Amino acid sequence: MTPLGKTPAEVLERIEAGQSAVTQPAFDASNLLCKLHSPITEFHAEQYIEDAKALRLMNRDAQLAVAAARLAIADAKLQAGRDYPAESISLYGSTGLTGMPAEEAANIVKHSADSNGNMDLGRFGRITLKRVRPVLSFKILANMPICFVSIFANIRGQNAVYTPWEGQGAQAIIMGIRDIQEGRTNCALVGGCDVSTHEFAFVTLQQLGAFQSWSKHGIGPVPGEGAAFLVLEDEESAAARGVRVYARVSAHALGTIGTSTDAEETFSELISRTGPRRVNSIVLAGDGDVQIAEAEAQALARQSLKSNFQIRPKRHLGNLYAAAAAVQVGLAALIAHRDKQQVLADCFGYGSQQGVFLLEGI
Repeated sequence: MTPLGKTPAEVLERIEAGQSAVTQPAFDASNLLCKLHSPITEFHAEQYIEDAKALRLMNRDAQLAVAAARLAIADAKLQAGRDYPAESISLYGSTGLTGMPAEEAANIVKHSADSNGNMDLGRFGRITLKRVRPVLSFKILANMPICFVSIFANIRGQNAVYTPWEGQGAQAIIMGIRDIQEGRTNCALVGGCDVSTHEFAFVTLQQLGAFQSWSKHGIGPVPGEGAAFLVLEDEESAAARGVRVYARVSAHALGTIGTSTDAEETFSELISRTGPRRVNSIVLAGDGDVQIAEAEAQALARQSLKSNFQIRPKRHLGNLYAAAAAVQVGLAALIAHRDKQQVLADCFGYGSQQGVFLLEGI
């Protein structure tokens, strides 16, 4: 579920056609460094979630997550309890910073502040808690989107939730891969969701320094929203089920930018660990942030890695942060399948943790 479509083929087609979902937000962004966003304009949660009571408990992050997970599961023709026991399917996901729109946060602040505008815990206890809807906790806890995916998909196996950047999304994918490689399961659902298109998310991203490139260079990342999930499966098991397999994960690497290393060094080392010297295509991580783009380009040059085709999904979709790694790898799998070649997917971004995947088309 992305601003440019709800299937990998649709998204890839629009990216290759040069289309972009980037636009100006409806809220006042005059005091923000980034003044653009990339929203999903057509999404009707009730098409994917029939339970009206459950919908009231879910924020937009969770709704997008459940929708994307259902699309992935349907494409894989997977049914928990039929193809595999529900307890043997792993679920790993990455979620964003916050699912609370500014108006809900403002309501809490309004009733918790004293006459000087300072937080008054007494007012919070006496007044605010009585005005806050009990369901709000379901909407602000970071683990809830993945919990809802588990409920609606009937997945009860190994699980974990990671927050909030692309590197954590890459970690979620790698955890699913490791479960399969180490024999803990034959199948895993992995991915992420994020909604960074509302005011509260913008303010948080700016406070964390994610918009520094806008300040220094006049260009930078554009926050987006969306969700993406991948079905990972043991190759023999998938063949036995007779389902379409897009690509084989030939190699992957996960690492961190530490106090003694810079982004270029980390990116280069991770690319080196995946092993290729030439690939057919590269799904690049660049989102407009000058520092990240330069570090990625230098890392590829350092490894003398060449390709015939490159795309930068975040330039078209906006940065989906926690969901970005699943989008990058999903598009890489589709390209690998289409061209029957190796494709590198860079999952680089804000934060210390970074990842890379090498996929081989089947």
